[in-house]
Amino acid sequence: MSKAKKQHTIGPEFIDDCLTYLREGRRLKRKLPTWVGQIYIDRQLPYICVYRQSEEREDWGTEQLLLGEASSLIAPADRAEEKNVRHLVESICEELIRYYGNFLVVEIWSGEDETEFELSADGEESQHTEHRPAFKIYAEKSDTECAYVRTLAKQLSLLKLDTGETSVKMVTSSAIAPPGMKPLVSREKSDTFEVHVVGIEVAPIYRDMRLDARFPALLAALQRQFTKVLEKVFFDFLKEETRMCPPSYLALGRRSMVHEVMRVDRELAEVAESIDFLLLVTPTNSSEAFAEFKHGLFQRDPHFIYNPSPFDPVQLKRKLYRAPVERIEDPTLAQLFREQQLDIDYRISMIAERGTKRFLYASLQLYDAPDRELMSLADQILKTVPEKSKGESVGKQLSANQFAKRAQKELDFYKSRCPDLPASVQIRDDVPGVLVSHGTLIIGKERRIFEGRAEALLGHEVGTHILTNYNGKAQPFRQLSAGLPGYDELQEPLAVLAEYLVGGLSKRRLRTLAARVIAVGMLSGGATFVDVFRKLTKDYDLHKDIAFGITMRVFRSGGFTKDVVYLRGLINLLEHIRHGLDLKVLYVGKFGMDYLPIVRELLWRKILVPAKLLPHFFESEDAMKRLERLQQGATVLDLV
Repeated sequence: MSKAKKQHTIGPEFIDDCLTYLREGRRLKRKLPTWVGQIYIDRQLPYICVYRQSEEREDWGTEQLLLGEASSLIAPADRAEEKNVRHLVESICEELIRYYGNFLVVEIWSGEDETEFELSADGEESQHTEHRPAFKIYAEKSDTECAYVRTLAKQLSLLKLDTGETSVKMVTSSAIAPPGMKPLVSREKSDTFEVHVVGIEVAPIYRDMRLDARFPALLAALQRQFTKVLEKVFFDFLKEETRMCPPSYLALGRRSMVHEVMRVDRELAEVAESIDFLLLVTPTNSSEAFAEFKHGLFQRDPHFIYNPSPFDPVQLKRKLYRAPVERIEDPTLAQLFREQQLDIDYRISMIAERGTKRFLYASLQLYDAPDRELMSLADQILKTVPEKSKGESVGKQLSANQFAKRAQKELDFYKSRCPDLPASVQIRDDVPGVLVSHGTLIIGKERRIFEGRAEALLGHEVGTHILTNYNGKAQPFRQLSAGLPGYDELQEPLAVLAEYLVGGLSKRRLRTLAARVIAVGMLSGGATFVDVFRKLTKDYDLHKDIAFGITMRVFRSGGFTKDVVYLRGLINLLEHIRHGLDLKVLYVGKFGMDYLPIVRELLWRKILVPAKLLPHFFESEDAMKRLERLQQGATVLDLV
């Protein structure tokens, strides 16, 4: 064999190099020295997924089905490399069996691109490709009753795509391999070592060869679910057949953060951090606007002024979509970053459309409108919960400076535990209330805060928003700090829950949250600023300045429906707590409840780390007693 030929062959030197990585427990990621292929083994694991690519057959998409696995091999299928590929696989099996006693090889290939015929309206036959998911499982007869094979069949049958119900067929075979190829593990090696082989033939619904069409969104959806199916299969195999027993199938995903993930995270974070969203959609002239509204006898809509946008939306979106999300192989992370990209896009559009109806439409896409049940609960709260609460007399108020000192003391407490906490306090004259932006607590210069509300407000802004921002920055990627899609729907209820746990959720506060729901519902139904203000003051007897503040929050920038999430999200959060949710996991960073399964998975995979800093109420006996009440099924109305 010539020297040039050796450079393009899977030879003993390459295989020995791979085995050295495995013996040392290092992550193995190498391109094969052949015309195609790569091997990826995240850590020592007693299984591997294999796909063999033929030079003679166009097979777009199939190899991507295994790219999310923690142990995979993409290899050439040509005759010249057949023995070398087999030697590589058998060597890996033999090496890792030493540690685990058993080994599973799963080979994946696509079936034929079948075309069916149907009659058109004029009676002519026309072709169409069937896009219903279908699988054939190939296993030796002795393995078909094993738990992991039964799991494979069951989980594939439960796979859900919009293209139709899934078909699964079991085929027994003593020589498992794609058509025209030899098995990856010889009978001699299979009998000598405890090596199990399973084949999965996948119907290539992600393409239409007749039309030369590819369906990347369908492939991505299939890959996400197929990856989870295989992880559950490997989990059962490990439990039943090996000496390894992980705590959950979620722990079997990839742990390594590869270069493309880090690059995408960095580029998306740079865009997200350039958008000071809350400051840009909040009026800078709230006091003057209220005076104007009052002067007009509350009959004319006030005029609001906003900070100028510091970016060009077209250029920022161009930068946003330069992030190569499509290159991320891990399906969980790919889904997360793709949805984050779309969420940032929405927010850029909203800033560009401030003061127009389009802002409201975009807001409704992000936060939706309250449903009839939520509106009914809000109405009930406003009609049955009295306004006065202990400790909230008008005579006991803190100025912005006084509250800033209290807030700094709170931050100093957390900094004593984590000195690298970068948070600070600012007093500004261009915000009407109190908010957190990029980890900084901003207090409106004219804001006055009831003494009895100070502790609750600190729990809300510092103990929730600042801590989750800080914990998010401690994660390996920055999206947990900037906030994943839908994070407001969990962040704000979690912050309200903190108010309750520190003993500061007042009747007046609950009424305010309910009034915000009413205001958003009326706005979504076409009501004007004056209509909503009149409803809050006349029907629900709110003070004019409070009613104005609520109406302004909802109508700012053209119609901002975010305020519906406080009460709606609180109801959802209480339901999760009643079913055993561990609150501490919610402080890992900023994410929505829909992302809780992904966050848990990434924690299992040790990609994310537990929250570095938790609110001090977790150390309070009184707070834990209140939390116990929630675990026993307390409702929103039980919180005050």
